[in-house]
Amino acid sequence: MKPMRILAFFLSSCEYGKYLGGAERRFLEISSILQKLGVKMFVLEYKPSLSETWGDSGYHSINISQRFIDHAILETVRMIIKGIKTCAENKCNVVYVPNRHCYGHNNLVNVIPAYVVSLIFRKPLVIVFHHLMPTDPGDRNIIRLAAYRHAKACIAVSQATADDFRKAFGLSRLVVSSNGVNLANFRNIESMAKVYDAVFFGRMSEEKGVFTLLKAWKILIKQMPSAHLLLLGGVESEHMKESCVRVIESLGLSQNVTISGFVSDKEAVRLLKSSRIFVLPSTAEGFGLVVVEAMAAGLPCILSNLPALKENFHSTAVFVEPKDVKRLAKAILGLLLDPENCRKLAEKGQKLVERFSWETVAKKELNILQRVVES
Repeated sequence: MKPMRILAFFLSSCEYGKYLGGAERRFLEISSILQKLGVKMFVLEYKPSLSETWGDSGYHSINISQRFIDHAILETVRMIIKGIKTCAENKCNVVYVPNRHCYGHNNLVNVIPAYVVSLIFRKPLVIVFHHLMPTDPGDRNIIRLAAYRHAKACIAVSQATADDFRKAFGLSRLVVSSNGVNLANFRNIESMAKVYDAVFFGRMSEEKGVFTLLKAWKILIKQMPSAHLLLLGGVESEHMKESCVRVIESLGLSQNVTISGFVSDKEAVRLLKSSRIFVLPSTAEGFGLVVVEAMAAGLPCILSNLPALKENFHSTAVFVEPKDVKRLAKAILGLLLDPENCRKLAEKGQKLVERFSWETVAKKELNILQRVVES
C-alpha cells in the first residue's frame, strides 16, 4: 500500500489564543495521532498555524494570508490554485476536508476548492460533517451539492448528524465516527475548591445559548442571591463579547457572572474543576465535545434536549428544551440543591467518557481514508 499522503483544506477563522472550535480541536487531536501512525498530511490553513500555536504540530502547514477572505469567489479561486500546487508538489493521494464550514467567513473556501482539486487529480474526496447549520436545508448551491455527492466518504461525528445530512442532501456515503478526550489531561489536575456554582464552556455565541443562560441566571439568583456563573471560552468577535457584557449589566448580574475569555487547555480543566455543575443550553449541536470534557472533569451536566446530545449522553445528564429560560433556571436550581443527584450524575459521566478515545477515532478515520484510496 502506498504511504498515506493527505491534502487537507483546514481554512478556519479560529486563532488559538482567541477561541478554538470543536471541529478545529478534533482535527488537531486526530492529525497529531495520524502523524504517529505514519501519515503525511499537508494542510492549507490561514496564518497563524493552529497546530503550531496549539503546541503539537501534527502536520506540515501551508500558511496562507487572509488577504481576500471577504471576497468568496476570489478566495475560492485562490484556494484552488494553492490546492493544485500543494497536491502536485507533495503527490497527495486523498483530499480531506475536516471542517466544511469556516466560521466567521464564507462557507465555500473549504469544500469547493477541495472538490475541484479532487476532480483535477482524480483523487478521492473525504468530507467531515459536524452539524447541520440552520441555513443548510435551503442552500441549493449546485457546486457544493455536487461536491458532497462526489465525495467517496462523508464522515459524520454522530448518528444524529448523519441523519440530518441524509435528509437534507440525500447523501448515501455517510459513515458515523465520534469524538474523543484526553483523560490524562483531567486526571493530572487534582480536584479544586468549588468557586463557581455553574460553568458554561465553549464558543460564546447566541447559537450556544449564552443569552438564554444569562436570563435563567437572573431568575436563579432570586432563590440563590450569591450564585456565581462562569462563562468559559473564547469569542468570535469583540462585538459578541460586548453584547454579553451589556446583557449581564442590563440584567443586574455583574456580581454574579464572570467572563474568563479564552484560556489554555490546562487552565480550562482547572476552571471546570472549580465549578459545581456544567450547563450547555445550545440551539444546535452535532456531537457535544465540550460535554465530554465537562464530564471528564467530574461535573454533572444540564444540556439542551437536542438529538446529538441525547444520543451521546442520554442517561448521564439533565435535559431542557432549548430557549426555555424558566425550565433551565428550575433545572439549575434543582441540581444545585440536590448534592446526591449531582454525585450520581458526575459518576455516570466519568464512567461514560472512558469510551471516548482520540486514538480510536483517528484509527477509524485512517481506515476510512485507506479504503477510499484503495477503491
